[in-house]
Amino acid sequence: MKITVLMAAYEGEKYIEQQLDSILAQTVPDLQIMVSDDGSRDSTREILEKYERWYPEQVVLRHRIKEGAFQDRSKKVPPMAMNFFWLLSQAEGDYILFSDQDDVWENHKTRTLLRRIKALEHKYGKEHPILVHSDMEVTDERLNVISHSFFQYQRCSPERTAFSEVLAENPVTGGAVMINQALAGLVDRVPGSCFMHDWWIALAASCFGTISCVREPLYQYRQHTDNVLGASRTGSLEDMRKRLRRKSAVEDNYRRMFAQAAAFGSMYKERMTREQRQTLKAFLALPLQSPEGRLRNIVRNRFYKSSPVQTAAQCITIPDFSRNRRPGR
Repeated sequence: MKITVLMAAYEGEKYIEQQLDSILAQTVPDLQIMVSDDGSRDSTREILEKYERWYPEQVVLRHRIKEGAFQDRSKKVPPMAMNFFWLLSQAEGDYILFSDQDDVWENHKTRTLLRRIKALEHKYGKEHPILVHSDMEVTDERLNVISHSFFQYQRCSPERTAFSEVLAENPVTGGAVMINQALAGLVDRVPGSCFMHDWWIALAASCFGTISCVREPLYQYRQHTDNVLGASRTGSLEDMRKRLRRKSAVEDNYRRMFAQAAAFGSMYKERMTREQRQTLKAFLALPLQSPEGRLRNIVRNRFYKSSPVQTAAQCITIPDFSRNRRPGR
């Protein structure tokens, strides 16, 4: 059995050693860390080369080659996501985990997720695509705890695993995820467009397999000024007011979300059931509908977000694409 941790690095000199140490301290044998640095200008590469010399059997560098499908396409695929898709194309593990460069793992994280994923494989078979993930502690840059539960802090519900729900909102955080080989084989190609790699992988798991959550916090999710994405309190009325004040950014996020859904249909439509294709078609119709039509569509197809406020807000915050081409086409 081979377990591979994929780490996409970029200018991570401040925290990456602590994260590498926490992964190397995992209580499972034969764990390999595959790292791709995406052109750091700080000392990240020197640190990684040092760890590769120290741990040649466990730390492997596979820096992204920006050719062919893996060229920069930042308007379609964020650089960090592209780096992870590159790593997926190189990985051969039976089980694969994803790691940010600035978190710190509990030493039983891998063993706990592995136990859950093996139990699900025993139930469904190894050919069944499976994603498992966990809760995490939210900390500041010095690892002082802000919240003992990311789920509570962000008011998100890990029970949201239906394809319709995952289309509307990502239920997983990349650094919390382990996938089996059956799912890895589905998602090792670069999509035409995606919001982020973890959301794309969660879409594939919800559509073709199983998503399962371990409610225990298994690592420390560090918040600092350089986070690409971060935790924030969502779902409140005040959060909705803030979203309305930054209208252009919210609209851009929606466009990326619908472009991701269209790209998912383009890549997997032959594998999807008739019902799944109908769900996707209904989702892509949301920007073309009136607020009243959106509400009926959302309720009928269960395009629910984590909170009722967020779900209702879609009716007025989704941009009107009725005079434009459908996103992703």
